[in-house]
Amino acid sequence: MDLEAIDIQTLIVADILGTITPDEKIQLDKLMIDRPELQALYEEIREEMESENIAVHAIGSVSAEELISKAKRRVRNRYIRVFAAAASSVGLVGGLSYYLLTSQQSTALASWEDGKNILLKIGQQEINLENNAATNVNGVAFHPETGSLTFSSLNSTTHDLGVLTVPRGKNNYKVILDDGSEVLLNNTSRLSFPLKFDGAKREISIDGEAYVKVSPKAGQPFIVHLPYNREVEVLGTEFNVNTYDSGIARISLVQGSVQVAEGESRTLLTPGKAATIDANQIAVNTFEADEVLSWKDGIIVFPDNVTIEKIAEVAGRNMKVKIIVEKSAAGKKFMGVILDKSKPISHLLQQLTDTKEVTYNISKDGVIHIM
Repeated sequence: MDLEAIDIQTLIVADILGTITPDEKIQLDKLMIDRPELQALYEEIREEMESENIAVHAIGSVSAEELISKAKRRVRNRYIRVFAAAASSVGLVGGLSYYLLTSQQSTALASWEDGKNILLKIGQQEINLENNAATNVNGVAFHPETGSLTFSSLNSTTHDLGVLTVPRGKNNYKVILDDGSEVLLNNTSRLSFPLKFDGAKREISIDGEAYVKVSPKAGQPFIVHLPYNREVEVLGTEFNVNTYDSGIARISLVQGSVQVAEGESRTLLTPGKAATIDANQIAVNTFEADEVLSWKDGIIVFPDNVTIEKIAEVAGRNMKVKIIVEKSAAGKKFMGVILDKSKPISHLLQQLTDTKEVTYNISKDGVIHIM
């Protein structure tokens, strides 16, 4: 059994026993949302525990050691090791810190990136933010407007987690967080965030691309978790994160200072610098603001010598079209290419054909072929 499976089962067992902490409960709820198949696992574990009368023994036990002793006597139960871990661990969240925000996110994109609407999930409830309708969920009032979301907690003890998804081809969407920090989310991106920051740290997760403005708050650092267990720590700043390319994270600092973490490595960025994390290494360089930040204004400024493959990838994601680069055009590079999302895809295609380097046609099924 791999570590991930053990961690998930540990959370489930702790929830069934009633020993789960509030932070662990948030983790488990988030996992159940992202991975519906876990509901069947939850029920299976509960049935096994009830059949073995583990829950009853747990209630009457006076110590973690006694629980473990009882569990060990049921050696044929395939969840015993998990039960023992749950019973003996009070600080489970330390080892699984924000596991809910980082596990398997890079592979989960495909399950929602082609969705029809910008959606917010709170527990099992799903809100279509494009309806611009005010909604109350679990003591929290949500106020969506065109392109942005604000919310206010009517219940100061809420520990709910919000998961916002902006599918392929959608416009940017901004969220004002509990502390006043702002996250502008690009399309094909996902944001996970607590509805209330009430711990020692303010922690969110981003997969895709986002521009973050952090409200300074002494003594409560702001942590942005990225796929592959990477993170950015700030106290008050503005920066861009991009994780579109699998296995690669780019953090571009506009104002303030951030610390970028990859495993045990730590790198401090200054304004105008960008960190690229790839293959467990962090490289720091300057960045072109027009190229990195233009998406905020609905425009993509491609770098010079950009390949036709990269143009096709970015245009396909932003315009929700399918583009195939044929062998005759493969590897060709371009300069001065701009994608304006407010204009039809033909505007970009015209820029490419004007170079006389490529041509294109559109098949009956709407697929664009670059030749």
